[in-house]
Amino acid sequence: MSGTRAPRECTMKDITYALGQITVVPGRPNVNAERIVAEAKAAARRGVDVIVFPELCVSGYLLGDLFEDDAFVLDVQHWNQWIISSLADLSIVVVFGTIVADRHCVGEDGRLRKYNAAIIAQGGKPIENAAGMDFTAKTLHPNYRIFDDSRHFFCLRKLAAERGVELEVLLRPFQVSIKGAWRKLGVMTCEDMWDGDYAQKPSRILAENGAEVVINLSCSPWSWRKNQKRDEVVRGIVQDIGIPFLYVNNVGSQNNGKNFIAFDGSSTVYDKNGDIICMAEPYKDAVIDVPVFETLVPLRRPEPDDVKQMFSAIRVSTIGYLDSVAEEYRQKIVIGASGGIDSALSLAFFVHLVGKENVIAVNMPYKHYNADETKGDARKLAENLGVEYRVVPIDAMVDANAALCNVQIGSSQHKSIQARMRMEVLATIASQVHGIFTCNANKTEIAFGYGTINGDMRGYFAPWMDCLKQDVFRLAAHMNTFIFGREVIPQSIIEREPMDELVDSGTRGDPFHYGHIGRNGYHDALVRAFVTFRRNPEWVLRKYKIGSLDAELLLEPGTVSGLFPTAKQFVDDLERCYGLFVSMVFKRVQSVPGALVDKRSFGWDLRESILPPYETGQYQSLRREVLKAPKVAEAA
Repeated sequence: MSGTRAPRECTMKDITYALGQITVVPGRPNVNAERIVAEAKAAARRGVDVIVFPELCVSGYLLGDLFEDDAFVLDVQHWNQWIISSLADLSIVVVFGTIVADRHCVGEDGRLRKYNAAIIAQGGKPIENAAGMDFTAKTLHPNYRIFDDSRHFFCLRKLAAERGVELEVLLRPFQVSIKGAWRKLGVMTCEDMWDGDYAQKPSRILAENGAEVVINLSCSPWSWRKNQKRDEVVRGIVQDIGIPFLYVNNVGSQNNGKNFIAFDGSSTVYDKNGDIICMAEPYKDAVIDVPVFETLVPLRRPEPDDVKQMFSAIRVSTIGYLDSVAEEYRQKIVIGASGGIDSALSLAFFVHLVGKENVIAVNMPYKHYNADETKGDARKLAENLGVEYRVVPIDAMVDANAALCNVQIGSSQHKSIQARMRMEVLATIASQVHGIFTCNANKTEIAFGYGTINGDMRGYFAPWMDCLKQDVFRLAAHMNTFIFGREVIPQSIIEREPMDELVDSGTRGDPFHYGHIGRNGYHDALVRAFVTFRRNPEWVLRKYKIGSLDAELLLEPGTVSGLFPTAKQFVDDLERCYGLFVSMVFKRVQSVPGALVDKRSFGWDLRESILPPYETGQYQSLRREVLKAPKVAEAA
């Protein structure tokens, strides 16, 4: 902001900030812009000096290659200007994240150059910093997991290099007038806070350039204990720079076509010591005023309840999916009710979300293969929830298909026919009632391909796609206790060992060791090792050799040796499971969209190529050593 008066020393005294923790509607800049203006005007009436909104809150963040649509990008520019001009009569400073396009330059993809940027506006004009920029671009671009910023945006590091200047020249605070005094706001975007793996440290550069506060605009998904980790990161930053730190995040759900991702908000203000002085309620769409001129007592973030937080994230992600489906196609939720834990959880969950009158449970028995107890549990579950319950036997469909294709009873092909016919029933009913049908598969089954590609791995949405089998049990208990306050999912379903009912001999246990409510399972833990932490068989075998695998996988002592009395049994199972994990990629790349809640999820989070399994030289060497050893070393 121009002026002849020299800036005086800046302090936080007498400034009221508002944290705009709003629901961002991806791909709807008109809706988001109107919300921003409405909240800014309301905040001005309350006497707020600075209101801050999240990263890319005008356009949305997870838009795929819609960022390549110039018409859309230029429409966002229109709404940027509309926001600024709509607040011309007010003195409030508004900070918001958006796309900023440079029509005179191209990006590294040869298209219109775009920045993931923040605009700081006051009095109907964008404020310029000391570098003459009327916006600030994101400095650090994440290119991991679901993030792919550099695919679409030009970062501030590249702009500085292009201009032949140091980053410090462009990364400057913005000077605004508040209550007759000059204030310098250091503004940055999301990843700029997570600078541990980068040479550049944006918050420190802003402080060295005179910022009196650092404001971070984020679009940051919920993940395991991320808020606690962020508190540690910010505390380290603040202890270095000695100025307060504001973190503003959005709520709601956005998606990349495969993963529906929950944003928990949890916007936070840290004082100059790194102590928390304000925390927004997670997942709550709200604008929170923070009168920093008052003496605010440091707060402690509550210890997280992991199952509750997982449930909340899946709930928000699933609502995001339902909101994205055309209304005429989401009048009913159709769920195959087998009497097993996965479908039981789905039934209870969707009754909680959309009401019992909008859920249909369908049991599809085949001859005598389905036990009376599982059929009885399916009916009891439906009665407990008060949903419509249908029984559709699939005998004629399966037998006709098997006869036409000369399929042997009891073969794997016969099992697959049963799964496919059940999918056909669900799809038909969903079409009849203008609804959708769910995929109840969990992460462990998806990892090992333990499902039929055009059967139980089909559906419109997979809420448990990122949940290990043990998580499914824990979520079921959580729903009974905390959501319904009574036993809607029968305890017999929760206690029963997982099984399939696809063979004439009756029930048969699954070929995997799953966890349960009170314990972790070996194969569940193996999936998390392969997917979340990108471990490989070489790592697993090395830990097994030295006797530390139970501890590494957070298993009860003696779990691995109890499951596999000999080294050969252990190695055979490891190679079986890893072979399944690698060879079943072809199923996963065809999978339905689902909620993302773990640190790594199938979909557009974990990028997988279809390749055969590969044994490293070190793995082969370890395998020989383990198999010839008389006894595996015990953990100390």
